[in-house]
Amino acid sequence: MLKSYRIKTKKCAFTLPEALITAAIIGIVAVITISSTVANVQQIEFKTGLRKAVTTLNSAITMNIVKEGESPYDNPDLYEYLKKSLNTMNATTSIKYKIGSINPEQNNAAIYTVDGMRYEFSRNNGSLQNKKLHESDTILCEATHPELGDNKCGGCGSFGLPNNSNETIKAPCLIMVDVNGDRKPTPSNVNCKDDACANENKYKYVLPTAKSINDIFTIMITDEKAVPFGVVAQKVMYNARK
Repeated sequence: MLKSYRIKTKKCAFTLPEALITAAIIGIVAVITISSTVANVQQIEFKTGLRKAVTTLNSAITMNIVKEGESPYDNPDLYEYLKKSLNTMNATTSIKYKIGSINPEQNNAAIYTVDGMRYEFSRNNGSLQNKKLHESDTILCEATHPELGDNKCGGCGSFGLPNNSNETIKAPCLIMVDVNGDRKPTPSNVNCKDDACANENKYKYVLPTAKSINDIFTIMITDEKAVPFGVVAQKVMYNARK
C-alpha cells in the first residue's frame, strides 16, 4: 500500500528590521527622484517663460510701431510705452530696493500681465545700470523714465550693437522679467515698499553674468525689438549647449 508523503515547506518572511530598512531605502530613492523631477519641471517652466516673455514684448513693440508709429527709441518712458500694449493685469511704481551701497531713494516700476509674469523697470541708478554689452564696450541703459534727467537713455536704441538696423545714438535698455511673477523660488519684489525692507536687501535681481537658471531673466530692448541678454538668457532662448 502506497504511503502519501506531505512535503513540509518552510515559510520565508522579512523580519521587522529588514522591512524597515527596505522602506527607508525606497523612501530615500523616492525623495531623490521626486526632487530631481520637480527641479527639471521648474527648469522647463522657466525656459518656456523666457521665450514667451520675449515673444510678448516683441508683439507689444510691433503693435506700438504699427498703431502709434512709435518705437522704444522714440519714447523715453519704456514703462508707460510697454504698459499700453501689454495685456496688463496690474502695474506699480512703488518697489523699493537697495543693492550694495545704493540708497532706496527712488522706486522701481513693474507691470504684471494676465499670464502671471512681472516685467520690472529700474527708475534709479541700480546695480544693473551701466552693464557693458557682450558684443562691445557700449553701455546698456536701464532707467528710461523722463523724470530722471541727464545721463539717462531717453529711449532705447541699438548703438554699439553689431549689424545695426540704423545708426542710433541711444544704447539699448535693460529690463528684468520674473516669468512666474511673485511665486517661488524668488519672493515678491512688489512687497518691498519701504526703506526698512530695502535696507534688509530683500530685493531680488539677476545680473546678466549669472550662470544658473532661475525664474528671473534680463531682457534687452533696442529701438525695434526685445532680445534675451546675459549668459543664461541667451542659452535658454537659443538652445545653446555650451
